[in-house]
Amino acid sequence: MFALFAAAFMIISFLPVEDTLPARESVTAPYYAKMQYAGNLGLASIGLGKTYLKDRLTVDFNYGYLPKEINGSRVHTLALKSAYQFKKHQLSIFFIRYYTGISFNYAITDNTYLSYPDYFPSDYYNTNAVHVNPFLGIKLALPNKADKPDAIEIYAELGTVDYKIGYAIANKEIKPKDIWNLCFGITFPLSNNLLK
Repeated sequence: MFALFAAAFMIISFLPVEDTLPARESVTAPYYAKMQYAGNLGLASIGLGKTYLKDRLTVDFNYGYLPKEINGSRVHTLALKSAYQFKKHQLSIFFIRYYTGISFNYAITDNTYLSYPDYFPSDYYNTNAVHVNPFLGIKLALPNKADKPDAIEIYAELGTVDYKIGYAIANKEIKPKDIWNLCFGITFPLSNNLLK
């Protein structure tokens, strides 16, 4: 069921939507580094990524960390995250991008499993180390020279996790507003030759 939801979410996110800006050169560099606060990637995360399809598609690999003092258990998260820009426009000297995406997260901590040990009942529990996280986001490109791909972007995302969607469907006491979370981040362009 979650795989079906994830597939539908990705198909919807790739539907074409016309931009309010005329065709122009790329605004961002092909490679970028990022830092993020929250958003199902730990308390803080860092990542490296690349843009495709004239800056419409981003794909990045992230490492996140959640300290034991906050959660009661130390959590390391590895995530492959992709996002597709469905709309953009210019506001004065800023570029605003709207996007949707999905990330696949692998949590490394106590009591998370890709497959449960033999002493657990067979097929009783769903594995809990990998999760699918859909999200919607908005990015603001800070002022940059029009012909140079040197934009630093700040962003905010509203996201959720597959198991929270499942809980909300199964339990009517859980309201839709209870399954969402908010994160904030910043991306920095990298030299085109740095990661080639």
